[in-house]
Amino acid sequence: MSLPRSPLRFAALAGALIIAACASPPPKLYGTALQPVRPAPPLAAIDQSGAPFSLQSRRGRVVALYFGFTHCKDICPQTLAKLGAARKKSRLGSRVAIVFASVDPGRDTPAALRAFFARVGVPAIGLTGSHAQMKKIWGDYGVDVRATRTDVGHSSFVYFIGPRGDLRIVGGDKMSIAHLAADFRGLAR
Repeated sequence: MSLPRSPLRFAALAGALIIAACASPPPKLYGTALQPVRPAPPLAAIDQSGAPFSLQSRRGRVVALYFGFTHCKDICPQTLAKLGAARKKSRLGSRVAIVFASVDPGRDTPAALRAFFARVGVPAIGLTGSHAQMKKIWGDYGVDVRATRTDVGHSSFVYFIGPRGDLRIVGGDKMSIAHLAADFRGLAR
């Protein structure tokens, strides 16, 4: 490669090389990156205070969306606690919204959601609505829900939505707190 002959060309080339050298590489993500990136399906329900909620209202934040139910004895509270610990570890605070969408809307009233979050000790947004309303949301996100008389079986993915409202990563309850926190930070960049 020959060097540029004029000082202006040399300065432009040097500037481009400096910018390229200083650019940070894309963050390593630990969940499964979705390709192509697409807008997250709309999410409209009522929250634990009985107020209307829409995913659009969380633009500018990373959203960790988890589907579960308040009467769950183990996986749902553990996953919610892990998401809370990861948000704390990420040091992003309110730039990460944890959204817990019910798969048991018959029992998951706003009061039940508030009590569940208090018991688990994680500030989150709880969503519920009519069975038909929630069923549409489950379908939009590909969540498999199978209710029995005593339990509600459901898929246990965590959906990561970037600040622009794009569905970016799908993870699971098996991800470590460190990896969840890294994904929060990576999406917040």
